[in-house]
Amino acid sequence: MRFKHTTLLAGSILLGAMTSHAMAAEFKVPVSYEIMYVDLKNTNKFGSDFDIQLDKGHHQVVVRYNQSIRNSDDLNLYRSEPIIIDFDVEQDTKLELKAPYIRSDQKASKYADKPTFTIVDADTGNKYDYQDQMLPMKSGFQPTRDYLEEIKLFTGVKVASSASSASTFAPTPPPKEVAETNEFQMMQFWFNKSDAATRKDFRVWMVDNTHQPAVKNTHFEMLTFWFNKSTPEERKAFQVWLLQ
Repeated sequence: MRFKHTTLLAGSILLGAMTSHAMAAEFKVPVSYEIMYVDLKNTNKFGSDFDIQLDKGHHQVVVRYNQSIRNSDDLNLYRSEPIIIDFDVEQDTKLELKAPYIRSDQKASKYADKPTFTIVDADTGNKYDYQDQMLPMKSGFQPTRDYLEEIKLFTGVKVASSASSASTFAPTPPPKEVAETNEFQMMQFWFNKSDAATRKDFRVWMVDNTHQPAVKNTHFEMLTFWFNKSTPEERKAFQVWLLQ
């Protein structure tokens, strides 16, 4: 009886593990890539022996090219800007990011500026459906950057913490004394009057102040004018407002 009870218990544990596995999908990157965030959460994971588990549904994964190349006695590190990937996954799907294997400094430097890759279904080898966009590069020396805040600002979307959860990123409303200032309200006014292209250009400009729209327009100029005129508190409140 003791043996049968142990067998039954082990079988229950195995069945539970199989059920849990059936509810998950996997996403894997090569050693030359780093997974930075999954649905706006830090992962601190890296390498080809790493694959993340994802629930069925929509997800946003942020990766970047991150490779070290040894040249004689020197070890050079090449990194791209973060790349924001959006896709929908089904249960038991195994996804793999395929990228070229680079050994030379010259090619790595060029690749880091404009990475190319493909996401495939590991079981079939077929290309998977996804969308990607790279965070704009900031000019000048940037010793520290809050990539997570930049990504939230750049995408301007609310990302669910998981596909099965209704919770989303919920920004804190700005203080009343800030929300009622002329600068804050003028930024809101011109943003609301802008078309989709101008809004996107302005989001990029907030990350990289050297960015300019393909065609100059009054709405973009007024947005940048009032943003530059505002205080740090008003700018922060406006950025939070954009995420609501």
